[in-house]
Amino acid sequence: MLALVFSQLITTPISVVVNALLARKLGASDFGAIYFAITVAGVWYLFVEWGGHALVAAAIARDRRAAAQFLGSGMVLRVVFAGIVLIVIPPFSRWMGYGEVVRLALWLVAMKFALQSLGALCLAVVRGFEKVHWQAGAVVFANVVEATLVITALLRGGGLREALIAQVVAASIALAVQFGLVLRLDLGAWRPAWRTMGAMLAGGFSFLILDVVVRLQPFIDATFLSRLAPPEALGWYGAASRISGVLVFPALTLNLALYPTLARLWVADRPMYEKIVRLGLRTVAILGLLAATGTALFAPVVVGLVYGNQGYAPAAAILGVMSVFILLVYGSIVLGPSIAAAGRQWWWSAAQSLCLLVSVVLDPLLIPWAQRTYGNGGLGVAISIAVAEIAMVTCGLWILPRGVVDRAVGRTCVRCLTAAAAMAAVGFVLRGAPIIAIPVAVATYVAILWLGREMDSDLLLLLPPWLSNRVRFLQRSSVRP
Repeated sequence: MLALVFSQLITTPISVVVNALLARKLGASDFGAIYFAITVAGVWYLFVEWGGHALVAAAIARDRRAAAQFLGSGMVLRVVFAGIVLIVIPPFSRWMGYGEVVRLALWLVAMKFALQSLGALCLAVVRGFEKVHWQAGAVVFANVVEATLVITALLRGGGLREALIAQVVAASIALAVQFGLVLRLDLGAWRPAWRTMGAMLAGGFSFLILDVVVRLQPFIDATFLSRLAPPEALGWYGAASRISGVLVFPALTLNLALYPTLARLWVADRPMYEKIVRLGLRTVAILGLLAATGTALFAPVVVGLVYGNQGYAPAAAILGVMSVFILLVYGSIVLGPSIAAAGRQWWWSAAQSLCLLVSVVLDPLLIPWAQRTYGNGGLGVAISIAVAEIAMVTCGLWILPRGVVDRAVGRTCVRCLTAAAAMAAVGFVLRGAPIIAIPVAVATYVAILWLGREMDSDLLLLLPPWLSNRVRFLQRSSVRP
């Protein structure tokens, strides 16, 4: 997890710069077209991947001798399915009546996703060997290459077409490096096998349903927003969503790092499985409340800094409402792999389906209301996804195996709520000077958790020995008379 976090500390600023430059150079309308294309193509490519990431990583973690067959079989399936998608997308776009800009964006994004899908399979194999630091390095390399090519294209006067072509070229280069990582594992011949393909299609179906449900919600939201509000509203919502995606990256890294290990522990060591899940829930409670409180306090500052207030000021209001969603996403991102490792992914898929129901019911009501009332239909979507996430996390806690959530998790939540309240008070008082308010508010949150001795021996297990020993030394020093 720390390897992935460190990689994100490098790639997140790069991603912010690239998105800011795209938004400023292209304008809200074209930027919204890219967001819409990513959302639509993301749904199509769920069927290309067929739940393979989770299935392959877990299967290899349990039996590494099967890695070569899973890799070869997965490559064949993805090449075939991606080819079908690339053939179908142009007539589908015309049938849906998408504009020329959206059709162009959708085609180029689909090309990029085809390459990234093959690379993701390679990284799933790497995760199965629990070499997450290799994956972290590959992610950094891919982001640096993409940022370099996209920024170069934009600074040379390129527009939407040139920026997306640069992303396709970057995905090709990244794929070559990801192939190289798999070669280092010395798996032997990558021989596809019909039996393995059948196992991947059968075993990945439940994960596919789960992925489809997760991806359909932003697709539904973007579709309703594109139909019921001006193009600028979609661009504002896309900008806020990009920032929220950056804010939840610590939970995503924990998700990626935990799943193969949890899948192995559920079979081999059930008590350790329960302990690791508890540690994950406590960790996301600490990080999630910090991220959500900071978002609610400083959304205008972040939007103005990244995108500029001239064209994207309304995105700040959307991001502020999304702070509730951000908090809950931290919980669901850890609940998902914990439930899947226990073989209960069908129940989790059913819980995720509540999000679709909420979006279908609330979006047509809230988007026009928010557009009429505030001139910003994206606020309606922000409220809708917050309600959906509340329902999903509640169901996830009920589905989780009994005995995992204990008093330690409850104590952590209470302490974090106390720290968040203090952080909010400090941030509100100092809101006129954000350059001072942000570090002081964060320091207040950390200090209250430190004084409450939230960093106990269990949480220290998540840290490398050199860092956990240093924290223990500081704890002992702070209580000496």
